Amino acid sequence: MTMKLAREGIQLSFDIAGKGSPQFLFVHGLGGDRTHFAPQMEYFGRHGRALNAELRGHGESDKPHQDYSIEGFAEDLVWLCVRQEITNPVIVGQSMGGNMALEIAARYPDFPAGLVLLDSGVLFPASAGAVFTSYLEGLQGPNFADEVRKIVADSCLPTDRCHAHVEQTFLATPQHVLVSTFKSLFPWDVHRAGQCAQACRVPVLYIEAAHRLADLDRLGALCPQLVTAKAVGSGHFLSLEVPEQINAMIDRFISLYVRRRE
Repeated sequence: MTMKLAREGIQLSFDIAGKGSPQFLFVHGLGGDRTHFAPQMEYFGRHGRALNAELRGHGESDKPHQDYSIEGFAEDLVWLCVRQEITNPVIVGQSMGGNMALEIAARYPDFPAGLVLLDSGVLFPASAGAVFTSYLEGLQGPNFADEVRKIVADSCLPTDRCHAHVEQTFLATPQHVLVSTFKSLFPWDVHRAGQCAQACRVPVLYIEAAHRLADLDRLGALCPQLVTAKAVGSGHFLSLEVPEQINAMIDRFISLYVRRRE
């Protein structure tokens, strides 16, 4: 069911379902909302307890004019989990949500049971710099909606059925939220991503989509417990596009690598 809690006056929206263990925290990416993990909530809510968070600035959560950052989002997420008695969850983050999962694992090493990063931009390849600079310039300009549509189109395959839905959630995210969050991504990647990967002590699964967004060799060197996989026939929003693949891989990852803490 959908709920809201106020943290320092900011209402944070989320869904919660199921009971028992394992427990899950689902975290959408930039421009998303909790619908991006609806297929996983339907599936894993029947096999454990799951919280599907809606980041501040997104969906039905409040959208204050402030600086948005990976670190700030991470603190919101842990705060929500503590109040909903979600303990030792497997944190599943799509895109930027995976960055938050790593941040949480570094800040609170005893909190997560494992991490699943769905096509997250962690340790960006060198080629990403120019592309992301262009995106940011477009988001700050007068043709904001057109740039949003371009970003979504670039992130999807021509065959992706979720394209229209993702475009809708991005366009519903205010310009000040997208711009501020986008500005925080590269500094976090340069100054923090490696530290977080090295500090992470729990099992990590990275599931890649069609286009590589992470330096997986470097990530594996920093985080030797990393397990990698690749989804078939999906662009960036793979939790929506190929849930049958993603759910099965998460299940297998948990059964092989994640120890349940009773």
